[in-house]
Amino acid sequence: MKTNLEELVLVTLSFFEPMTFSKIILDFDSEQLKDFPDFDKEQLQSIINKLESQKLIKRVTIDKEAGWIRVQPKRSWWKRLFPL
Repeated sequence: MKTNLEELVLVTLSFFEPMTFSKIILDFDSEQLKDFPDFDKEQLQSIINKLESQKLIKRVTIDKEAGWIRVQPKRSWWKRLFPL
């Protein structure tokens, strides 16, 4: 099953702990990463910028270094009261 790089980065990022470039790279699933032999830090940076602009992740500062964390999707109040 082939997945795209954006999905791979999004699945790798945590909802609970901010992750730096090195943590993201270390946490990648090696089997899925084999599908992208030319993957590099520049591609990772462009994917992170795109996910930030879509508001799927948020930039945070960790010890003077940039990190990112996934954002929980917001649910409206009426969906919490009346789940379908």
